[in-house]
Amino acid sequence: MPAKKDPLQQLSIFNVALFLVLLASVEYFFMGGMILLAPNFPFVPLLGEIVLVLFVLLLALETGLVLLLDKKGKDHFFTPMLLTHLPWLLAFALPLIAQLTLPEPHNFLTRKIELLFGLIWVTHIFLFSGWLLWRVRGNGKPVSYTFALVSIFFFVGTTLWTTQCDLSGDEPHYLLMAYSLIHDKDLDLTNNYQNKDYEQFYHRGELQPQGLEHVIEGRRYSHHPLGPVLLVLPGFFLLGRLGAALTISLLTALALYLTLRVLEMTGAKGRALQAVAAVGLFSSPFLLFAGLIFPEVPTACLVALTLLLFVQKRWFWLGVTQGAFLWMHNRNVLLVIPFLLVLAYEFLKDKKWFEKTKLFTAGFAIPTILLAFYFHAIYGVWTPLGAHNEPFTSLFRLNHFWIGLLGLLLDQECGLWFHFAIFGMTSAGALMLWSSKNPLRFLAIGALLFYYLFMAFYENLGLTPGTRYFVGVTPLMLFMLYFAFAKLKFSVWEILTLVSFIGGVLINWVLAVIPWMRYNKLEGESMLLKTLGGILHTNLTISQPAFQAPVITAQSYEIAGFWFVVTIGLSFWFWRENK
Repeated sequence: MPAKKDPLQQLSIFNVALFLVLLASVEYFFMGGMILLAPNFPFVPLLGEIVLVLFVLLLALETGLVLLLDKKGKDHFFTPMLLTHLPWLLAFALPLIAQLTLPEPHNFLTRKIELLFGLIWVTHIFLFSGWLLWRVRGNGKPVSYTFALVSIFFFVGTTLWTTQCDLSGDEPHYLLMAYSLIHDKDLDLTNNYQNKDYEQFYHRGELQPQGLEHVIEGRRYSHHPLGPVLLVLPGFFLLGRLGAALTISLLTALALYLTLRVLEMTGAKGRALQAVAAVGLFSSPFLLFAGLIFPEVPTACLVALTLLLFVQKRWFWLGVTQGAFLWMHNRNVLLVIPFLLVLAYEFLKDKKWFEKTKLFTAGFAIPTILLAFYFHAIYGVWTPLGAHNEPFTSLFRLNHFWIGLLGLLLDQECGLWFHFAIFGMTSAGALMLWSSKNPLRFLAIGALLFYYLFMAFYENLGLTPGTRYFVGVTPLMLFMLYFAFAKLKFSVWEILTLVSFIGGVLINWVLAVIPWMRYNKLEGESMLLKTLGGILHTNLTISQPAFQAPVITAQSYEIAGFWFVVTIGLSFWFWRENK
């Protein structure tokens, strides 16, 4: 007799017992933590009721996601779903955690409770997302659709925790621009700094204006681009900093979906496509930047959208997309230039080149002209470079080239080496893609190669983590990765890729569990090396010196050059074996 296909699963004694134990652990954590922090807290009974509702709502949300992706209900799902909640049992370790001694400045009770919650919550998000994707891997639905829904849950879920850290870098300045637009209806930040309006979302003391900001007739304007501010404006209006961060996390899910959709439209399928999707979700820098208010994630969306519109031959909207790049950051000109060159080549091969060019130019002109008028109205100049007080040659400093070329590959501060599954195999995938007849091969390879070579000149490299600059082109690398994965067999290549994928997942998991690492100028992976080295009584950072201006040594170049040659050599060997 075949087993009954009951999508809700009959409740067994084990299910009920497991549910009650998990609920008890959840309540123990929240109520125990509140009692530790405030022994006379008067709302403990009310808190217990709130926790009960929230835990049941979480189970309901996850049950709905399972049923949506696997409507057949071919197997029972409630028991394994409850098992993904086992990290909540760590809540019973709360008294032990409270007695731990953490490295300064984190050795205080609140931080210990927060870190325990981060361990529980993020581990559950990883377990549930991985289990669900494995369960529905053969559901017959497009991979892009399945991963789109799971990535929304995954990125939003992790962002709800990682936003417990304060803002870092340029983030508060983007939000201050949004605050001024909402409350003052302008971009003059003079009164916002004077009134300390930033204290509503920034809690690291006084926020100072940055050196490149413009003071025109007593009015202070930020040098940061307006595009990311406009994107997070609705979310910031509704939920403040959290709303802005959730907007970026949703855009991260969109970037992954668009990338997978393009792959499907160009013939990608099967396990190789699912493997690429898993790398993008769990073992790429997408997770590091989901929720961070920077231009990189919006840029990734535009890169994936460029590939999609090119396949769809929607030339007007492709032009609009290229113009929108410049709203996100002036650095994106390094993507627009190769895209324009390849598109011009593709257009000229067609007899209808004039019609295509006319549509594309019209689309490109709209955002570009609007951007020029925006800069002229605010800064009195017509180009972003003029607004930043930078000469064009500042983007191509010769003395930065080797730091950039090698530092982008092996940047200890959150660098590419820690995500080898995507970055290391990209060059092999590029060789495979070049050997194929895929219509996007020139667009993808040309744009990534141009961007990498010219980003090596960028003046901030060595001061800012290299991975940040590759988030925007992650869709291009994922696209290339498919062509390498499609050739993988159970050999040294598959083992190497699997090990490096697991390494990337582990790094992403740790930096999500302990977000104070990644929010410290995104130096989390350096802190991981130092912490692990402390446990092993070995200075691991000596073997992987960072490419940062104060500490660059000859060894930095030697080690980075070694791994650069190894990566290219292995890629060429892989290509020769499988072409």
